[in-house]
Amino acid sequence: MEFEDRILFSVFQLPVTGYALGVVLAAACGLGLFFFLAGRKKLPSDAVWRTALLALPLGLLGARLFYCAARLSLYQEIGFASMLHLWEGGYALWGAVGGAALAALIAAKSCKQPVGPMLDALAAPAALTIALARFAEYFSGEGTGLYVEEEFFQRFPFAVFDGYYEEWKWAVFMLEGLAALAILAALLRKKRKAGDSARLFLLLYSACQILLESLRRDSYLRWLFVRVSQLTAAIVLVLLMAAAVVRWARRKEARRMTGKGLLIPWLAVAASVGLIIALEFAADDKIWHELPIWGIYGLMACACLVIGVSAYQTVFRSLKAK
Repeated sequence: MEFEDRILFSVFQLPVTGYALGVVLAAACGLGLFFFLAGRKKLPSDAVWRTALLALPLGLLGARLFYCAARLSLYQEIGFASMLHLWEGGYALWGAVGGAALAALIAAKSCKQPVGPMLDALAAPAALTIALARFAEYFSGEGTGLYVEEEFFQRFPFAVFDGYYEEWKWAVFMLEGLAALAILAALLRKKRKAGDSARLFLLLYSACQILLESLRRDSYLRWLFVRVSQLTAAIVLVLLMAAAVVRWARRKEARRMTGKGLLIPWLAVAASVGLIIALEFAADDKIWHELPIWGIYGLMACACLVIGVSAYQTVFRSLKAK
């Protein structure tokens, strides 16, 4: 069977595909969870409603702007007016995350409320939305990986059939969806201090995405040979750790972290990033030709685990020093 994103119906002459409908349903579920969590946290209704009303347009705008920025050379060729053709597709999840965060910031500031609790209320809904949106990629033909050679795995949900080449390809989007659900479960486990859930979401999602993005063999965004989503995830992790260092430096009277305790995680992250870069070249069969593909991604998973643990220790140990 060939998976094709067919047009289901039209709204105001705009085509609605299976994938588009899945993303809309994912956003609706995310908003529902947001209202539930905001009510349980007893957040001000004005700030909650403003966040909800701003999150959708700003998330959509952020996703589109991020995609267009990543493919700026394409729009230079075909014309910048094509950026306004929203119905033609072209969105990026990192941009949507940034747009939703901006919505929470604007709503909190306009209602004179602290930003942290509002961002925390968005963390779990963001994970749920991402999970369901990833699962919806079943209809788009995106989110696939290498061709599957083992006959046992030549079936859904492990793989999807590529009708053009008549081969099965790994369903990476399923792994991404399951990873987002695992992040959702971690976020809902216990109550945290203001801002902690948002930090934990960004940390876990970034650490996972470095590996999962590498597994993709679809039309992923890239700058030259660098995968944009991987680079963004690395930048987010570095910013989280840098903010932790600033917090630590400002609390001289209550330091539970030593300079050595800060340096070791940074060195571990730097070494892991270097290893991941080398493994990316190995995955393209440019170096380490004797290393099997499962070994490459096994090592990459270990490197991402080291990055995640190191970032977690730095970020949350600095918060405990309050």
